[in-house]
Amino acid sequence: MAIEDLAKGFTKAVIADDAPAYQAYWNDNIVSLEPGYGDMARVEGRDALPAKHNWWEENAEMHSVTTEGPYAYGDQFAIRYTMDVTMFGQRTQSAEVGLYTVKNDKVVEERFMYG
Repeated sequence: MAIEDLAKGFTKAVIADDAPAYQAYWNDNIVSLEPGYGDMARVEGRDALPAKHNWWEENAEMHSVTTEGPYAYGDQFAIRYTMDVTMFGQRTQSAEVGLYTVKNDKVVEERFMYG
């Protein structure tokens, strides 16, 4: 599958918040990376990632999210997320970029960057 097609399908599933659809793109050994330290900084494996996503949903009240992209090149694609979110009682507007690496038509790594 062309990286552009995979990226579009993945992004469409993320926008629809269709977990089974976007998880179908994950490699069994997917690695998810976040800046900083702690339990969520590095999560490995298809079975561990849903717990990370559940943690986010339990701790973040999303007021709105805008998704831009995907932007694909080589074996990677990026999605830019702009969010209005309340976490731990504090409402903020933030932006982050998710960089996804693909091998054999599966996402093997997701890396999130934000300030």
